[in-house]
Amino acid sequence: MRLLIHILYLDYLFFAVSFLNFKILKLLESMYSDTRSLIVNDVMSRPVITARGNDSIKSIAQKMNKYGVNSVVIVDEKNVPIGIVTEGDIIRRLLSKKRNLLFAKASHVMSKPVVTIKRDLSLEDAARMMVNKKIKKLCVVDDKGSLIGIISEGDIVKNASYLIDVLKEIIETGYRKEEV
Repeated sequence: MRLLIHILYLDYLFFAVSFLNFKILKLLESMYSDTRSLIVNDVMSRPVITARGNDSIKSIAQKMNKYGVNSVVIVDEKNVPIGIVTEGDIIRRLLSKKRNLLFAKASHVMSKPVVTIKRDLSLEDAARMMVNKKIKKLCVVDDKGSLIGIISEGDIVKNASYLIDVLKEIIETGYRKEEV
């Protein structure tokens, strides 16, 4: 009789542990699926520091310094991005000595065409686009093509580390979908 009670007790404990493991697995899966659904809009930076094509490189460099950024998006009168000036663009132009930077305009130095992405695309889409185009920043635009944000490879890496932590936790605890 005592053995039967122990067996029933162990069976109950096994059921309780299995139930808790199932709940933990579901929680981890929901955490994983939530992070998979991060989109550009969730992590893009805004407001974006902008300038016009006829602005001087000096004024753009001053904006970079004032706002602590390493790029300024060049927009037209409808706030549509037409180029981007980065610190690297300015340095390359300075070293090339093709044009006196004191008199250079943004339109002479900017990288173009600017690569844009829609706010509702995934971070994975943004990362793939950056890799394929060999760029570090994407201008985020609305349906009319107007600038609404910017996303950098740093923004993606910051959020990818969260994904890695969740995946690491799933691996360390031994939870896999096929065990459900």
